[in-house]
Amino acid sequence: MEIKFKPEPEKKIEGTENIPEKEIEGVENIPEKEIEGVENIPEKEIEGTENIPENKTDGAENVPVTEDTKEAQEIEENNAADVTVDETDGQKECGDEPAGKGAPDMEPVGETSLAEPTRRRRRRSRKGNVPSPAVDQEMIGEAVEKKPLRGWQKVLLTVGVIVLAVILTFGFSIWREYSRTESVEGEPVEVTIAQGSSTRQVAKELRDAGVIRYETAFLLKIYFSDDRGKLRYGTFALNDGMCLADVIETLVTGGAQKEEESFTIPEGYSIPMIAEKLEKEGVMSQEEFLTAVKNAAVDFVYKDQLPSAEQVFYQLEGYIFPDTYYLSEDMTGEELVQKILAEFEQKFDAKRLKEAQNLGMSMEEVLIRASLVQKETDLPQEYSMVAGVINNRLAQNMRLQFDSTVVYAMSEGMYGVGRVLYDHLEIDSPYNTYKVDGLPVGPICNPSLEAIDGVLHPAQHNYLYFQTDQVKNDGSNLYFETYEEHAAAAATTEDPAGQTEQTAPVEEGSQSTPAQAEDTASAGQ
Repeated sequence: MEIKFKPEPEKKIEGTENIPEKEIEGVENIPEKEIEGVENIPEKEIEGTENIPENKTDGAENVPVTEDTKEAQEIEENNAADVTVDETDGQKECGDEPAGKGAPDMEPVGETSLAEPTRRRRRRSRKGNVPSPAVDQEMIGEAVEKKPLRGWQKVLLTVGVIVLAVILTFGFSIWREYSRTESVEGEPVEVTIAQGSSTRQVAKELRDAGVIRYETAFLLKIYFSDDRGKLRYGTFALNDGMCLADVIETLVTGGAQKEEESFTIPEGYSIPMIAEKLEKEGVMSQEEFLTAVKNAAVDFVYKDQLPSAEQVFYQLEGYIFPDTYYLSEDMTGEELVQKILAEFEQKFDAKRLKEAQNLGMSMEEVLIRASLVQKETDLPQEYSMVAGVINNRLAQNMRLQFDSTVVYAMSEGMYGVGRVLYDHLEIDSPYNTYKVDGLPVGPICNPSLEAIDGVLHPAQHNYLYFQTDQVKNDGSNLYFETYEEHAAAAATTEDPAGQTEQTAPVEEGSQSTPAQAEDTASAGQ
């Protein structure tokens, strides 16, 4: 902007008559006469400034004067005195030095407006100045101001809250019924389950009768139990105070099938032992059952994992799951075998298949190991320990030398051998772990689910030997890391009167005693 000057003696600036000299920002201590270049500049002759109102600031010509703007201007003017000149200029504010020293360092006004220094100082003050709390509150209030919710938004929010509350309440009620473990006194209820009913239909019948409150809780309880697929049909005496566990127990043990014939396969029985038991109980002949077992292997769902029929006594050894089976009238051998295999497939489920794959084992290998575990200890809590011994011996290329494999090979699965002679250890059979490296050719019995889980979750230890604890005589074992420890323990616990040089004492299903054959058949040790 071009500014014209007209000499005039007047030194006062118009519009500043009522402003105390000390309140003129940045010029408190500068004598009037020492402001170079402005002595003879009449205020009225500065072009472009004649009509500027006193309260207007640079860049805000059209802003109306309010109490808030006055307060902001006063704050800016007070803070501007504290702003220093940039370090690169090496200058100081006029108010920081006494009169006469700071004046020569000031830039001459020349042809610039008198308001320019003030504007510069104000620009600097805006960069580093902290606004007042009043301004802050006003700005923040405007920034966080929210628009009120519309009608449809309020309705949607209310509906969402109600739905969430219902879901949480319903879910908690289901969980409370599912987790309840104790029954209470209740009103007796008679429930009839039709033959062929599905589990969902059973759940609906129970809910309609008032025995349970939530079908989902019952379905979850039966799904995560070992009784899945075992519900019976018929009429059941229940009451509305029973917990789910008691309801399920009644449904799998009572009903019309209670009077039907049942048959139990003990854990650790082999196929020929099962056939013999069936015939003794008058269910069917041994021949019928054994023929059905051999024929079922042809179409078995896991037939690709079965060993060759020429190598083993029975291809389905290990797959005839030990449990109690209810027999329909005139049930044939084929029907019974199919029912047993269906139970096995349900027990050895996808979860266990995945665990076997993670260990690098096939289903057949798991069953071989589990059958050895089943025969080598009578206590379920030791299944994982024996499984660990098997792992350790195989990892060191040691032969297993389990007497149970010799007995199975000698008797073709019938067991019943009271003592194993040293000559028996030389039997030429793919089952004899004194003669073959690694595992036997196939399972030597039908293991329980607990024995299978012991193989899938073996104990981690360094034991290579074990023997029956004859001091406790409770079926438990003693475990050793070295052969010397094992032999010393065997010498102190065995009964010399019951042995000869020709025998290796072992009873049916008892633990292996590799130390007794260490000098004669221990090529892998």
